[in-house]
Amino acid sequence: MNSDPFAAFGLEPGPMVDLAALKEHFARATAASHPDKFAQAAEAERAEAEERYATLNRAYQTLIDPVQRLLTLYVMTNGEKPRDVQRIPPGTMDLFIEVGQACQQLDQYLEKRRNMTGRLERATLMTEELTLQDVLVQLRMKLEALGAKLDYDLAALDDRWRAGAKDLRVLETLYRKYSYLARWRQQLEEREVALMTEG
Repeated sequence: MNSDPFAAFGLEPGPMVDLAALKEHFARATAASHPDKFAQAAEAERAEAEERYATLNRAYQTLIDPVQRLLTLYVMTNGEKPRDVQRIPPGTMDLFIEVGQACQQLDQYLEKRRNMTGRLERATLMTEELTLQDVLVQLRMKLEALGAKLDYDLAALDDRWRAGAKDLRVLETLYRKYSYLARWRQQLEEREVALMTEG
């Protein structure tokens, strides 16, 4: 992780970035150092261009991901990573339990389905599968609502941050909530893919 990915694109560090502007900055910054432009250059010059490009790419990847962006900003501001990041963020315990239970149910169902060999046998599982698909839809909607709320809270924090009120406590809470949201989305997506492809 670059120590200041914001500086790589001439941006003022803050909780939010304008993604369209960031893409434009990235395209301009990498145009001159893209490795393809140095294919015929001397090895040292080519290696330097590749390193510049890799550094810009790492900075870009950090800034487009709210989890990495908020973590980087926290470390830049506080000098160290947040502690106790495994603690469930406030206001998310119910969703934490709900996602955990859904993942457990889906895993049990997938195991049961894997152990059934005949088509007729598998057909008996159709009602259970439809129920689980409904559970996934409902959870996805809840995660989307949480994501929208986090984006709203992030915009509010960004306004305060740029006005000089750099609230690390709120920054850390948002970082942890975005982290859990990303993890929950991934867990559900993996099981949804398995539900559609396995068997």
